[in-house]
Amino acid sequence: MRVTAAPLLLAALLASSAVNARDASDYSTQELVEALAQRLSKVLLAGPTRDAPPSTAAIVMLEGKGLRLAPRLQSTPAMRVLSQEQLVAEQRANFLIISQLGQQGADMLVDYETPNNASFGTLRIQDKDGKLVFKAEDTYRSSSGARATYARLYGGLPCRNGSEMAYRFNYADRYARSGECPVARFPSSDSAFEW
Repeated sequence: MRVTAAPLLLAALLASSAVNARDASDYSTQELVEALAQRLSKVLLAGPTRDAPPSTAAIVMLEGKGLRLAPRLQSTPAMRVLSQEQLVAEQRANFLIISQLGQQGADMLVDYETPNNASFGTLRIQDKDGKLVFKAEDTYRSSSGARATYARLYGGLPCRNGSEMAYRFNYADRYARSGECPVARFPSSDSAFEW
């Protein structure tokens, strides 16, 4: 009986790749959120209008069940983690809201919203050959949902000239190019006629 090296080599390679295999659930919260911010960076780093200055770091805000993630997240040069109070004080318009991050088998699921492009839903995070891959589980686009988020965060508060929200608030108006607030306060309603 003759034994060749090829089957033994193949068995050794398969065993070593099984040892190195990683599930998305094996990644830290920091790694998962950084990867998500990187995946959405085109949306998160763009200015709210062409005339607004672009962001230098993705802004992440946690809410709901996502607040439990706060102790495991740190800001980095590419991503700033802000509380709702900090986000509102800076009058940010481009940001990622994470409301939940949880495990489902080997995968992770994240509930998110990016109101500046009216997108929200659930993404499935999987590890494919050592890279995190995001797949739309349930994702939607809703301008009324975005207006509701902005009204919930900023409704009734004074608008500050030059802020992202000043540019975003009335981007179709003559004030958009200058970043001036078209009115003194943000509307409390989520009406399309006011936002």
